[in-house]
Amino acid sequence: MNKVGPFILPLFRSVLFIIVGIIFAMFTNQSLEQASKWWSILCTVCNIITIVLLMIICKLEGTTYKNLIGYQKGHWNLKYSLLIVLLMLSLGIGGMYGFGYMIYGYVPVTMIQPIPVWIAVINVLLLPLTIVFAELPLYFGYALNGIEKITGNKVLSVGYPMFFYALQHSFIPLLFDWKHILFRFLSFLPLMFVLGIIYYKKRKLEPLMLGHAFLDLATGAQIIMISISPALFEMIKTTNK
Repeated sequence: MNKVGPFILPLFRSVLFIIVGIIFAMFTNQSLEQASKWWSILCTVCNIITIVLLMIICKLEGTTYKNLIGYQKGHWNLKYSLLIVLLMLSLGIGGMYGFGYMIYGYVPVTMIQPIPVWIAVINVLLLPLTIVFAELPLYFGYALNGIEKITGNKVLSVGYPMFFYALQHSFIPLLFDWKHILFRFLSFLPLMFVLGIIYYKKRKLEPLMLGHAFLDLATGAQIIMISISPALFEMIKTTNK
């Protein structure tokens, strides 16, 4: 597993979103478009599966999940972490707006759709909590470090996992529409590669985890607001088009 795991797991994450999305749509008797509003819940499910899988792989490879994260007490730098948060917000929002207008002529609102309020409230905590312990340890802690150890190639060790890190967003939510897939992929590609380079140089996951959690909390809060007032969603949808 040591030799192939770092190459397989980044691809696995994208495949997981596709499989879970299709299964959910089939069992709920919905189209993929109808099921897309549940993306945040499905993402949390995929995150839990990923975390469990990482723990199993770490055990098989003779290490621990804690070592994969690489947390070191007393090494927290608040100023640096806040800069990372601002960088992620800038690149994340900039990518969405830039490629949204380039591909659609507006910014799609697929990610912010109303769901039952009680589910939105629960998931506003579960989504960021699970996603930071699934994605970053997988793509950075495991894949990037693993590929570098196997190949010794700096470009490949950053480029390979970051490509698939961006690609996974093409299937969140799952819609087999080329514009949606391209928009989601390109929107996150600049952010993923910048973060990959930062991690490669610093080898610190904590600031990146904080930044990602902040982004997901903001997204979850928007879903709550839209769920409380579905009319707001219709207004935003009309405005964006």
